[in-house]
Amino acid sequence: MTLPASSADAPTQAAPSAVRPPPAPRRMVPLIFRAVGVGLVVLSVGLAVAVRDSAAADPLLTYAVVMTGALAAGVWGLWLAVDRFLLRAAETLSREAGLIAHGNAEGAVGGRVPLARYGDLAPIARAVNDLSDKLALVRRDIARTVAESTAKAEEQKTRLAAVLRDLHEGVIVCNTKHQILLYNQTALDILHLTGDLGLGRSLLHFVVAEPVTHTLERLTLRVREGRHVDHEHGTTAQFIGSTTDGRILLEGRMSAVLQETEDTGDEPPTITGYVVTLSDATRELAALGQRDALLREATEGFRAPIANLRAAVETLYDNPDLGPGDRAAFESAMMESTGALSQRLERVTTAYRDVVTGSWPMSDIHSNNLINLVRHRVGGEAATVVTLTGLPQWVHGDSYTLVVLFGHLIGSVHALTGVTAFDLAADAGDRWVYLDLVWRGATVPSATLDGWLDQPLPGGLGGLTVGDVMQHHRSTVWCEPVPEREGFVRLRMPLPPALSPPSAHTLIKPSARPEFFDFGLLHQPLATSELGRTPLDRLHYVVFDTETTGLSPSTGDEIIQIAAVRVVGGRILTGETFNTLVNPKRSIPAESIPFHGVTDSMVADKPTVDKVLPQFRSFVSGAVMVAHNAAFDLKFLKMKERASGVVFDGPVLDTMLLSRMLLGNDGDHTLDGIAERLGIAVVDRHTALGDSLVTAAVFLRMVEMLREQGVTTLDDAIRGANILVELAARERAF
Repeated sequence: MTLPASSADAPTQAAPSAVRPPPAPRRMVPLIFRAVGVGLVVLSVGLAVAVRDSAAADPLLTYAVVMTGALAAGVWGLWLAVDRFLLRAAETLSREAGLIAHGNAEGAVGGRVPLARYGDLAPIARAVNDLSDKLALVRRDIARTVAESTAKAEEQKTRLAAVLRDLHEGVIVCNTKHQILLYNQTALDILHLTGDLGLGRSLLHFVVAEPVTHTLERLTLRVREGRHVDHEHGTTAQFIGSTTDGRILLEGRMSAVLQETEDTGDEPPTITGYVVTLSDATRELAALGQRDALLREATEGFRAPIANLRAAVETLYDNPDLGPGDRAAFESAMMESTGALSQRLERVTTAYRDVVTGSWPMSDIHSNNLINLVRHRVGGEAATVVTLTGLPQWVHGDSYTLVVLFGHLIGSVHALTGVTAFDLAADAGDRWVYLDLVWRGATVPSATLDGWLDQPLPGGLGGLTVGDVMQHHRSTVWCEPVPEREGFVRLRMPLPPALSPPSAHTLIKPSARPEFFDFGLLHQPLATSELGRTPLDRLHYVVFDTETTGLSPSTGDEIIQIAAVRVVGGRILTGETFNTLVNPKRSIPAESIPFHGVTDSMVADKPTVDKVLPQFRSFVSGAVMVAHNAAFDLKFLKMKERASGVVFDGPVLDTMLLSRMLLGNDGDHTLDGIAERLGIAVVDRHTALGDSLVTAAVFLRMVEMLREQGVTTLDDAIRGANILVELAARERAF
């Protein structure tokens, strides 16, 4: 095992500084003595000149000259004494103290300053000796501590080296720049390297980059969204890679290294690196390829004999010369053989698919994450735009090969048709989850699709083709018109549903909020404009939902979360959402937390509602707002209009009222009840954004049902809702 030297400890060349060092402190004692001496000398000379120029000798003036000269001589003598016995001695003492400070004393007693040499400065010299002794003790303690820590580190290094050396998997530790920080001998053996990997070198010099970077991107997204806390695999993910020369296929597992910090509130942890464990999967995958070829030959080889057999049966029916007995026996034998051969073919084909599917590493994947990765992969090409639509689903598959596959399919469709705008969505079926690539234009002919199956995937491992990925996922692909969307077609690929999809929250969600009737809010004026006459399927909507501290806005309950999603042209634009927590400036009741999962710590550093509502108002600008039990959410918004400086005065549609228009007052008009009746798969429920997505899907189904009842425009829908509000008001009046 090889351990790295930290790049932070490497010597660096100091950059030249334009700032000059501060000047040395001025020595004031010599300056004072010199100033006084010069002053006395000048005074003495002046007095002497005065005595010489005076006509008569003045004894006092003569005395002053003599005393001034004597005083100047005394000051000069005092200066010589101070300079020799104090200043020079102090300077010498400081130099000796510096030598002691830079010495290498290892005993309990440090370097010594001879006290007799310094006379009046002996107390200072004694203090220097005391400090020297204490410095020696500190140095000895530091040396002992360093030696003990070094010994422990070496012991841990030895243990770690022994553990890693005995592992059958290669272990490589890298930072987020893919620089190698640690590896074991098994990693060298797996990669068939004779020398060192090289500490500080990039792992991507030895392993194909895309599977590694893709897996790190998956983990980064998982940690950033906080899903690693409840995720089945935490901060780890599997991948299939290969060496850069393509000779060795690798089965790997990446584990993210998270930065251990103190409480950071709701901020996600930071990934500082990752640990990769590798195993040589060349033989396994090569054997799998051989089995694939044999099974394919066996299954495909059955087709010709069966065709011949059936042709012979048809010939017998066309041959009138055989007698009835011979003909009956011949027919019976032929039909029995045909049945047995057909059953054998089905059994072999089923077993072949099971082997192929079970041998390729797969995991549960959230469709939004998968589609976002596809968008990121094709995002560098300005010619194509991919829009995430529909409700999220969970699928089971190999994330990397699916991303590569759909990136390739988008490029192929673009090259064939010239289409630049695509929708990509997951649609839940009875047994499968369908990934749909949708565009406006012509369909791709079946013959062209069949030709694409043999195309190798750019970036695919081991020369994978489109057909190989289909086989691994026990899937196929076809192109067809999109029902009820004239001019649109889709490329549809079924995928297995997730084996154990994680739930969004383990919350106790109530069956529904109480139906909230504020008749002033529910009764709306007709749009009476071009907007009001616009067909419902051509309007731009924003479907929203709120989470609150309680159910009574008039008695102090506050908004703690707002989420919304756009619906344009009959499409749920899953990539265009608004989702934020709100600080209610009050505590969240403990009894309400199980219903929405939002705690005081989650909203402590979030913006208040007066800051959030202007952003939300900008998001819904120009759109028709839609909500389930809309009066409840609108009441909270209306009560905060003055504080936030915005007004929500646009048209609003309520899916609860629309449900009553379509189904009557009887029945279950909760969001869950409506979604169940409409066959809408509920994923990521029990959050504001999850509820907005479900409400959007419910609303789009309702638009189709309203059209059948003659409700086609916005004014029609508002008029019908107002009638229900009036009826409810009259019922309550009685």
